[in-house]
Amino acid sequence: MQSVTLHSHVGSDGILQLKVPPDFTNTDLTVILTIQPIMPPVEISSTAEPSILVDKEGVLVARVEPLCDMTDIVRQEREHRTEELLQRVGL
Repeated sequence: MQSVTLHSHVGSDGILQLKVPPDFTNTDLTVILTIQPIMPPVEISSTAEPSILVDKEGVLVARVEPLCDMTDIVRQEREHRTEELLQRVGL
């Protein structure tokens, strides 16, 4: 089995037309179709800090910093859950 990637456009009529390479003329084929929309390229603003966007294997990923220290939030959540559990068991 050979894998071939073709790019095509679906018109307003919903019909997809595929033009296969000449190697496949005058032969029977089994075609496996995976539909994946093409995402438009992301434009990087010239005002964006270069350190915000990180290239991860060809994908731009936004690196974000937490807005606050998560330690207090985690501690408060843990205390809240402990109190609920103690109330359920009657302590």
